Amino acid sequence: MAWKKEKKKREKAAEGGAVRTHYPLWDNYREALGCLVAEIGGKSLWVMGGDILLAVLCPFAAMALPSAVVYLLGSGWEPGMIFLALAGYVMALQALNLLQGYLNATYYKRRFVTRIGMGVQLFKTILGMDFETFESRKGQEKIEGGKGNIYRGNDEGIEAFLGAVSGGAAACLGLAVYSIVIGLLNPWALLLLLLASGAVMGVHFYADKRSVRYEDAYIKNNQSYNYLKREVMAPAGGKDIRLYRMWNWFQREFETMKEEFARIAAKQSKCGNSAHIVESVLSFARDLLMYVWLIDQMAQGRIDLAAFLLYVGIAGGFNGWMSSLIQNLKGILYQNRHMDRYRDCMKLGQEEEGGGQAVSSPGRSHEIRLEHVSFRYEGNEEDTIHDLSLTIRPGEKIALVGMNGAGKSTLVKLVCGLYQPSRGKIYLDGQDVSKLSRREYRREFAVVFQEVFAFSFPLGENVTCRREEDINRERLKECLQKADLWERVQEMEKQEHTYLNKDVDASGINLSGGELQKLMLARALYKDSPVVILDEPTAVLDPIAESSMYDKYYEMTREKTSIFISHRLSSTKFCDRILYMDKGRITEEGNHVQLMEKQGAYAYMFHTQAQYYQEDEKKEKGEN
Repeated sequence: MAWKKEKKKREKAAEGGAVRTHYPLWDNYREALGCLVAEIGGKSLWVMGGDILLAVLCPFAAMALPSAVVYLLGSGWEPGMIFLALAGYVMALQALNLLQGYLNATYYKRRFVTRIGMGVQLFKTILGMDFETFESRKGQEKIEGGKGNIYRGNDEGIEAFLGAVSGGAAACLGLAVYSIVIGLLNPWALLLLLLASGAVMGVHFYADKRSVRYEDAYIKNNQSYNYLKREVMAPAGGKDIRLYRMWNWFQREFETMKEEFARIAAKQSKCGNSAHIVESVLSFARDLLMYVWLIDQMAQGRIDLAAFLLYVGIAGGFNGWMSSLIQNLKGILYQNRHMDRYRDCMKLGQEEEGGGQAVSSPGRSHEIRLEHVSFRYEGNEEDTIHDLSLTIRPGEKIALVGMNGAGKSTLVKLVCGLYQPSRGKIYLDGQDVSKLSRREYRREFAVVFQEVFAFSFPLGENVTCRREEDINRERLKECLQKADLWERVQEMEKQEHTYLNKDVDASGINLSGGELQKLMLARALYKDSPVVILDEPTAVLDPIAESSMYDKYYEMTREKTSIFISHRLSSTKFCDRILYMDKGRITEEGNHVQLMEKQGAYAYMFHTQAQYYQEDEKKEKGEN
């Protein structure tokens, strides 16, 4: 059968789905307990143990009360003594119930705190995850699976897993106590209860195994559903949805997903309903035989009324504990899948990030050398970057130009360490980048990407990427002045403490496209890294604003190694070298004059853009 399992794994991998690792149940529980102790402390184990013990003792004591009453009434004691004995029994029982309620509530609270703490660890893992892994389909599926262990509420994931394990432990202890009492009365009665209950358990586990296959389908459908929800509620896409009347399309997608949810729920419900029907029949037969036998024992005088009430209570309690054990075991197995996915996600994020070597000359201008570098995106059949070799000298200013899809942005992500080459090597001052600490390596780069945006934090924290108390105020002011944003900030009511966007603070402000560009410039200035990369950061600006912005970039990168990607070739005038890319290769290289004399692809692109600029100028002047 092993070959069938391996075949299924290969088929799932071929479809692009992430194969889930199945960890041993005990190992997952050890991991969960470790998280509980790490977040709350070792006393939580005592709280859990006390809760389990009292969860068995309190029902047993309550179940025995009617039998104790009958026994005392027939004991010949004085009424006053009987009353005192029963009052003491009831008071002790209430005290135990109060203590059990306190321990249960305490354990519940500690499971909740553990879940929240594990959520923080999940965030740390995701934020520290290699970007290429994070961006991939596999990474996103693993992250979605990991979130299920934390963010599906109190009844799913780690919190429910810990609760189900403690509930299962209480059920096992209760069954042990009740089995001993029934076994002392009659071993055959115990055998009857065990066989019937075992059959019920088998039916439930078979139904649960059939239901498991629908869980991955639910996660996949829920991922698509969450995406649609975000798009409908996000202002960014709201304009297009309304202008292009896309609601009908979204509505059809929502309806399709609703039907898929209903189909999955129906399949899972069918499995559960079948199990419950079989359980009802078996439980009825079990209870009928048990009660008939007890009545016969009492009729023959082998047990008195007090014993009859005790054994009836024990038989009922046994059935209750068996049902509890079945439900908790089902819960453990179900929640264990969330633990598998969570640990898969954490493992993916904890994979070794490069080597352990430090950058030899941090904070200084660097030479970057690429040797036969190729890169292929997940699922693609062809390389995006193909056998590319390039040396960027310390302090050199490089312009990367070319048509859309030429591989410029991919090359930039390779250079700054967000992607790792599929083949070939990248060197920083002669050091193999794959052997360097990626975190240290990335400190050497300040990058402004085309997709500029602001976090919903205060403006000062957006620039510095530091907490309020860690910000260098003088340096922040200097960077905002150089980015030509200081005066705008002074006009704001809370100045650099003003929140951007309205996600966190309703009084937050939205910056214009040009202001966002200046904010990104200020951020790059504050980081003050020796290598600056600008990936078409001025795409949304008009030519005049773009020219002004590039003058600022040129000034800030005067002593730095710099790489510029621009969709307008007029912005390459101050670069030492221009690299024209086509289909992942560098096909032309030189300065502006050299490339224009060559009359190749660069010159053609430059003349084409110049023609458009001339036409725009004529329109502005009203010429025909």
